[in-house]
Amino acid sequence: MNPLTQPSNKRTLTKAALAVLVAAMVGMWVWIYLFAPRDNPDRLSSAGFTATAEEICAKYQAEINNLPTGRDVTTVQARNAQIISGTSLTETMVNALKDATSNLVTDAKDLRLLNEWYRDWDAYLLDRSNHSAKLAELGEQASDNDMRFILTQRAEGGIYTRRIDGFANVNGMTSCHTPLDL
Repeated sequence: MNPLTQPSNKRTLTKAALAVLVAAMVGMWVWIYLFAPRDNPDRLSSAGFTATAEEICAKYQAEINNLPTGRDVTTVQARNAQIISGTSLTETMVNALKDATSNLVTDAKDLRLLNEWYRDWDAYLLDRSNHSAKLAELGEQASDNDMRFILTQRAEGGIYTRRIDGFANVNGMTSCHTPLDL
């Protein structure tokens, strides 16, 4: 037998490895499409809360949307006043959501998820307050860079405003996104 036409053990082993890899990939996709759980782990079971939350957020977001934007103000003091007003409305909205939670939510998983969501809201409110304090301290000496709102980096990873907005989306509370006034 010619050694060039004889299949080598290495070639046979490679073919077998590729066959196993293809079978594993096919098996993974079959499991994903047919058997994997479909429900989002962040979905709340408290439908009464989500409906109430959407109403609360829609009311406050409409008020925030009526505030002047950064493009509408010409001084640092006016910008800071706008930020303070938006922060106050956002804080009132979050407190109303927390009150609704204590009145409407009894499921332990939902309470845990909502408490995590509120921690992100609290971080957002703190960043807004810190930004306002910085502008008040700098006054008219504030540069364009100082005027920019910058989120604090979180050690646990992820941008917390994305988590806030993502949680709101998953639960049909689209008005409960972070405000767009900054």
